[in-house]
Amino acid sequence: MEQVKKKRKFKFPLWAKTLIVLLLSVTAVSVVAVVYSSRYLKKTTMQSYVDKSVHLADTLGVYLNYDEVLAVRDKTKEIYETVVPADAFVSNDSWGEDIWLTYLHYFDEVVNMVEYQNILKDIEAFHKVNEAKYTYVAYVDWTNERLIYLIDDSPLGEEDPDVPDAPIIDGERCLPGTFDDFTEQDKTIYSHIAEGFYSEVTNMEQYGYLVSVGRPVFKKGEGIDKNDKNNVEFFTLVDLSMDAIIAEQSRSVQTLAWILVILGVAAVIVGYFLVVLFILRPVRKLTKAANEYTEGSGEELDKFAKVKIRTRDEIEDLSNSMKKMEGDINKYIADLLSTSSKLEGAKRKADEMKSLADKDALTGIANKRAYFETEERLNKEIKQGKARFAISMIDLNDLKLTNDTLGHEKGDELIIGLSNIIRETFTSSSLYRIGGDEFAVISENGDLKDIDVLQKKFVDAINKSIKAKDVDGMGVSAAIGFAIFDPKIDNNVEDTFKRADKKMYENKKMMKGSN
Repeated sequence: MEQVKKKRKFKFPLWAKTLIVLLLSVTAVSVVAVVYSSRYLKKTTMQSYVDKSVHLADTLGVYLNYDEVLAVRDKTKEIYETVVPADAFVSNDSWGEDIWLTYLHYFDEVVNMVEYQNILKDIEAFHKVNEAKYTYVAYVDWTNERLIYLIDDSPLGEEDPDVPDAPIIDGERCLPGTFDDFTEQDKTIYSHIAEGFYSEVTNMEQYGYLVSVGRPVFKKGEGIDKNDKNNVEFFTLVDLSMDAIIAEQSRSVQTLAWILVILGVAAVIVGYFLVVLFILRPVRKLTKAANEYTEGSGEELDKFAKVKIRTRDEIEDLSNSMKKMEGDINKYIADLLSTSSKLEGAKRKADEMKSLADKDALTGIANKRAYFETEERLNKEIKQGKARFAISMIDLNDLKLTNDTLGHEKGDELIIGLSNIIRETFTSSSLYRIGGDEFAVISENGDLKDIDVLQKKFVDAINKSIKAKDVDGMGVSAAIGFAIFDPKIDNNVEDTFKRADKKMYENKKMMKGSN
């Protein structure tokens, strides 16, 4: 009887299975670690640079001499509107051509202005302190949707010896009158005038990685509508270079990738010898730990540290290798994250500069600029129907007489004395010095409920000061008036301010009549 041959079943060796699992696990860990670290750091780094550039642009607007910038802008605008009629064919596409050189030559008068030179020096000093790539000032031709450059501190090219009077255009500097037509992203500014040109991250061969921000500087005065483009005087613009940080991150990620590759290869080799010894259970533990990386990639990388293996063989070596790999990953991620921490420090520095800009130097309380910011917030709350506040207007009496007879130093002592009384009275309100002898108090929450009591407390404190003559033998005399926001009669903060100001002057007249 013919013997039937049995068909041999194909077997997938255990060593091959384990090898494949190890290879996939190590690859998954490496990919997740590199991709997650790279994306996270790139996102946080870019956001930090965007925040820093916004703060620097705002600070530059406060730092520059407002009137000098307007003088440069008005002269540039006058020339621009004269030499660039609506149908003229002059654009940045013709940069370096004869028509463009002829056009720029019209603006030599602007470059020679004292105001232009002063602002250029200020911008260069600001640039140097804050390590910006480019710092410049421009205004907008809203009709033609163009950004017209006023002052730019970019590197200037070398003058052509054959044409000494021609504009220098072979450098990176945009001379007065240089303009860029709006991009599609630039055109979105119409919906957010107060926020300026949105931050844009670009990577061009000529300039590298840049974060660009443009912030508006508005007309001076009270009640300015910051959503009206006609109230924008000019824009301060800052470009921050990200080349160094991007290069450093790229090198760190490449180093991390090579470490992961080397350790991954070592892990696969060790895994092969584990199959020879046929100790499957510890291998499963390691495989499980590796798979947990892909299941919870956003968590802390400490999976292998939790695995306890004491086999005193190659499996324990593999466990230690994976722990070392994990430690190296955490170390390099920590190094990369420290870079982001440095950027946060730069942001805090910009915040401190803004805080100083909002503080009155003599009294230490908030200044008129800070008042306008609060006014803007309250106006938004009024539109939302949730505004609840009161404004108290306080004016120091006889400051001019004191300055004329005893000197400005004594007048300053009275102003400081009045500010101390206001602090001690309105302990939970926002205090502002909005003029030489004028103070505004915005009361919300607790102080708003007790506004009548606080007004009497203030008057009592003033009377006590006058009677005791506790400031240089004179005492502090001041008039006060307040108004509570009423949505039936007040359309904005300015309306409430005017009612409080009127009551203050009525109080001042009454005080003079009683003397």
